[in-house]
Amino acid sequence: MAGRTAALLMGRFLGGREGRLAMVVGSRSYRGHEEREMGFRSVLGEEFPNLTVSSAVEINDEPDASYAETMKALRNEPELLGIYCVGAGRSGIAKAIREARPNRKPVFICHDLTRETRGYLVDDLADVVIDQNARLIAEQSVIQLLGSIASSAPYLTRKFIEPRLIFRENVPVQ
Repeated sequence: MAGRTAALLMGRFLGGREGRLAMVVGSRSYRGHEEREMGFRSVLGEEFPNLTVSSAVEINDEPDASYAETMKALRNEPELLGIYCVGAGRSGIAKAIREARPNRKPVFICHDLTRETRGYLVDDLADVVIDQNARLIAEQSVIQLLGSIASSAPYLTRKFIEPRLIFRENVPVQ
């Protein structure tokens, strides 16, 4: 769901333009990162065939690697339209965008609302943060664990945690 959402946002932000995107993947050994990448590529192919992923690099969640790869992508493709950060490494991307100062800033989409990503939104480096509310996920996990111990019911109800889309204009108060 998160990768599909990122692709839908990317395509809509770019408003029908044709061009290339970069993708920075934390690690394909993480199932969640792999699913985000698959979802992103799937929606691009279905709804935005005018956009192609020209580089998809695995950086093992290393900010220095994401910085180097983003700088390389910005140098090699001065008309790069967007960058999707699948996992960690967003600090390297933000640093590269800030330092490279491309003529037209690529759309930058990343995950997880943190103090750092709040700053990227406020400073207009990131365009949207897809937040899956890790704190609520952890709370629900503990509730499920404790509930399964205390209850004889075969299945406990689960609360579906929907991702939030955070833009510069709706950054929640800390």
